[in-house]
Amino acid sequence: MDRHFRFFRKQQANGLNCRGLAGAILSCGLAVSCSVPGEPEAAEPVIAAEKAPEYSLLLRPEVDGDGVVEAIGVHSTLTGGLSDGEERLKLIAPVVYVNVEGIADRITELEVTDAEGLVEFTIEEDDPVPGGYPYFRHWTATRPLSFPVTIDYRALVQPEGGPSGPAFGIRPSAGGISGAGAGFMIVPENANSLTSVLDWDLSAFDEPSVGVTTFGDGRAEVAGPPTSIMQGWYLAGPAEHYPNDLSTGNFHAYWLGDFPFDEYEEMAFTEKMYFFFEDYFEHLDPAPDYRVFMRVLQTPPYGGGTALSNSFMLSRGPLQPGETGDETRTVFVHELLHQWTGSVEGGAIDENWFSEGLTTYYELTLPFQAGETSLDDYVEGLNWLSRGFYTNPARDWSIAEIKKVGFDNGDIRHVPYYRGALYFADLDSRLKAASGGGTDLHDFMTDVFAARESGEIVLDADKWRELVSEATGTDESAFHKAVHVTGKSFFPAANAFGDCVTGVKTSVEVDGEVFETMEWAPVEGVDLNTCRG
Repeated sequence: MDRHFRFFRKQQANGLNCRGLAGAILSCGLAVSCSVPGEPEAAEPVIAAEKAPEYSLLLRPEVDGDGVVEAIGVHSTLTGGLSDGEERLKLIAPVVYVNVEGIADRITELEVTDAEGLVEFTIEEDDPVPGGYPYFRHWTATRPLSFPVTIDYRALVQPEGGPSGPAFGIRPSAGGISGAGAGFMIVPENANSLTSVLDWDLSAFDEPSVGVTTFGDGRAEVAGPPTSIMQGWYLAGPAEHYPNDLSTGNFHAYWLGDFPFDEYEEMAFTEKMYFFFEDYFEHLDPAPDYRVFMRVLQTPPYGGGTALSNSFMLSRGPLQPGETGDETRTVFVHELLHQWTGSVEGGAIDENWFSEGLTTYYELTLPFQAGETSLDDYVEGLNWLSRGFYTNPARDWSIAEIKKVGFDNGDIRHVPYYRGALYFADLDSRLKAASGGGTDLHDFMTDVFAARESGEIVLDADKWRELVSEATGTDESAFHKAVHVTGKSFFPAANAFGDCVTGVKTSVEVDGEVFETMEWAPVEGVDLNTCRG
């Protein structure tokens, strides 16, 4: 799943610039102390600081008589004012968010008030977007408001059933509640606040219980406009956690329910990979605090693995017959890697060749390099990748065609993942060939990541093609567009996945249809320690 669905406009605060004491008194209403002639000289005037605009929220999970969370009550206060040029407060909530339907409809008992009383709104709605992609409902106040403004509402949990998709909807699990902010929140979209403060009322739960988010454990401050709080995971209730002492370390995990694996052991593995990636990649140094959220749901839709900034959620159903849970490590690695791979500028799905393709490439190769995956498992993963792409009915589809299907078909939606991973493997081989073995994909990406993070470049598809063309000495534009834009099957070099394995073109029959594919096998007699790189 692409970690970045950035559908909100950036907003800037209306800054109060008080110049001089008179300006401070008139414009900002600040208190001052003055000296009187003939009396002893007074101390320097004391000026009370103007508090910056802020959006503060208290989240209160509500539990029914059976101990199941049925809603989250939200009491929020907005101070400051509106962004430059805005005259009426506007609120926003998703109607659909990545295949989670009816979010805005489940926002009930909405009440907005200011000093003059209750605020009424007109409501507009975006045109629906195919494929389960987000579109929003907008509320616009019918009169100017005085600040502060309070915004109260209840957000009902996502009911069972409905289409499958990422775990953005808030769902009850094991006596608690979890989901993404975009799955239950209505927030101001044109306020000048650039800080939000999140806090919890956990009185509905027995102790010990936690209230945590992507942004912190317990009370947390979030930089950015109010819409920023929608882009985080939320979890509250009687959760278990890793490590035992949450006051230590910068990697924390929380989960609701019993999983088909040892949760503590798997989180120790994930933390180990977190530190491996911190050493392998140089552009996030040190790596930011990271939080993992997990939940077991008893009814569909179950979800899967989905990353947001500095965090990911694993959402799944009950243990199925014959299931061991071993396959979950690849999910942990993939979602964790999004922290380092990031994205390129452009449409979220249009650029999945990078955000998801590069992440899938690293998901397969880096655990092997780290010694966490055996050679046999590495080869099995590469053949899984080949099957996923070459036998896919959409292997030659354009990205525009894939977008139309969206979350309605998981096999088709994942074509950019597979195609991108094969592309980056092939690029590694081409970079080595062009440099006489002096530069590989890791060297190249280290420079690209550093330039992107520093702002030296704006990394979009055109800039990417330019950088690859410079590094390989050949024009990348036609090939890149053919593969990732218009859609094209291709076969990477035989040594694309390193010296331990080799690829051979072959054919495979699936359901009576024959597909040209690439099969990977270990290189005989190779030294494993050397070829791990």
